[in-house]
Amino acid sequence: MFQEIDLRELARRRGAERAFVSLYCSGQGGPGFLDRRERQIRSLLEGEPAEREHFDETMAMVRSALDDRPPKAEGTCLFACWADDFLLRYDLPVAVPELLRVDAAPYIRPLAELQDEREDFLVVLADNTATRVLQVTSAEVDDADRIKGKVKNRVKVGGWSQQRYARRRDKQLHHYAHEVAESLDEIVRDGPFTRVVLLGSEETMRAIEEALTPPVAEKLVGSQAVDLHADDRALIDAAYALHDDAERASEVRLWEQIRDGLLSGGLAVAGPEEVLAAALVGRVDSIIVTRDAKFAGLRCRDCTNLSAGEPSTCPVCGSSSVFAVDLIDALARQLELTSATMEFTDPIPGLAKLGDLAALLRY
Repeated sequence: MFQEIDLRELARRRGAERAFVSLYCSGQGGPGFLDRRERQIRSLLEGEPAEREHFDETMAMVRSALDDRPPKAEGTCLFACWADDFLLRYDLPVAVPELLRVDAAPYIRPLAELQDEREDFLVVLADNTATRVLQVTSAEVDDADRIKGKVKNRVKVGGWSQQRYARRRDKQLHHYAHEVAESLDEIVRDGPFTRVVLLGSEETMRAIEEALTPPVAEKLVGSQAVDLHADDRALIDAAYALHDDAERASEVRLWEQIRDGLLSGGLAVAGPEEVLAAALVGRVDSIIVTRDAKFAGLRCRDCTNLSAGEPSTCPVCGSSSVFAVDLIDALARQLELTSATMEFTDPIPGLAKLGDLAALLRY
């Protein structure tokens, strides 16, 4: 579900004034959260009559939408703009922090992080009796396929009989593994799955791994011997552990690429000013940012320039008609428009020393 959210559509929507309202809620904070935050924003916009009017009219749209359909207990995000006659809602399968923001564009940072962390992947549960293929999409799990195995158990017999039995058994295992591999190849071709993990018996997993087609093999990120008679929750937890380990490893690899580029004076930059400058002209291939890092930015109402930091006037046109923005959110929107990516990572010591933000460049 997260991968189906069109962040590019949201990234394209932007104005010169703070006319967009972004709401994230899980239904847990109750009406008190929204009431308190709405009053606070309204008071902060007291000296900005145009933006205050936009906010009042847009909140009427938001309230009406929530009256028609209350937020889901798991999570809901809603974006609205009265001036643009725009309202878009997504119900989410996971809880999100309570958040109400007014800005010149939809606030997509939480969704960008969810898309990064909750990529769709496949779980293969396999032993000699059967294989289940599960697809994990946006924290929801569904069966994608089941393949029955007819591989004979190992037995102790003697002489030629044992050799014939072993050859027959190996042939059955080979055929079974290729049947599973063919199913996985079809599922991977037709779906947006970024990773595959294997759980089950050592012998069966080894046979399946040897039979995988190259497109599936390159997505295989881990395997683990487990008892498939365990409950599904324990199996999914084991699969998530392998997936998350692979995600952390990919973040480290990206940082090492950037670090090598910085050391050699190559295609890499670090720090908010340099990363923003490269992103605005489409030079960025991938950004890595520490998950909880906060960076201030500034948007100019007159020339719409985006700057890093907290200057009191626009560095481009000198206007004092400026307002603060979340720089990571602004970068996330820019990357969507230039088909670049953003990785949110747990703290990495080397990255932290350079300010928690760096980028790999295209040129």
